[in-house]
Amino acid sequence: MAIHSHLRPSRLLLLGAIAARLSAQQPAPVQQSKDTVVRDSTPAILIGHVVDSTGTGLNGAEISVQKLDRIRAISGDSGEFRVTGLPPGTVVFNVRRIGYEAATFTAVLKPGKTHRTNFTLSAMARALPTVAVSDTQTNSHWLDQFNGRRANAAHGTFITREEIVKRGARTGIDIIRNVPGIRIQPTRNGLVSRITMSRTTNRSCAPTMYLHGLPYGGTMDDFSADDIEAVEVYVGVSEIPPEYDRNEKGICGVIVVWTRDPRGVPRTPPSFGG
Repeated sequence: MAIHSHLRPSRLLLLGAIAARLSAQQPAPVQQSKDTVVRDSTPAILIGHVVDSTGTGLNGAEISVQKLDRIRAISGDSGEFRVTGLPPGTVVFNVRRIGYEAATFTAVLKPGKTHRTNFTLSAMARALPTVAVSDTQTNSHWLDQFNGRRANAAHGTFITREEIVKRGARTGIDIIRNVPGIRIQPTRNGLVSRITMSRTTNRSCAPTMYLHGLPYGGTMDDFSADDIEAVEVYVGVSEIPPEYDRNEKGICGVIVVWTRDPRGVPRTPPSFGG
């Protein structure tokens, strides 16, 4: 019994030493996991060009990220763009420019990396109405109709170039976003916005579009704010001028877009977003 009682504490001391050594060799899992998360969430950068089918750079194209409205960029004179603060992983980009079909592009971005790419847009098959400008003794101006209705109309919302700049608008949708009676909802694909007017009716209805006073089959998503000189918005049947409802179809609202002066109004150079 004396020998047995003498060996028991020795075995316990030996096992305790082994356990302490194994414990000291174990990594710190909580700290390692935290460091991994920080590294993986480092924002990525995307730079490149927006080009047409011939490879020519397109200025004034808008690059945005689905589900991240705060991240946008506008392409420069040769189509160049830079987007920062992008989340790593799979990112879907929406690219739009007036006169071209809107498109989506998917990229897989690595954390903390700078990626390069080109976004290619296809020209629209639909031809836009042209503006005839001539030097005559009447000194007619392409905004005469807009200014005349603005001066005399009791109804309607008239947005000038000065107001567009003051609002900090970047897209055609931004220009009309706060007009009373207008509702804007994104569609499922995120490329275009659904505009409805509901001020004077229990049902929502889509407005009829005009460009320089002529019927237009596109939407406000076709334009960047830099493309537009002025906008007229008529919400409800009672506001619509007779010239925009000649056939008395009972349309519920009208949006009239006037683009920048085709005779060469200086354009503000686009700036990069992100």
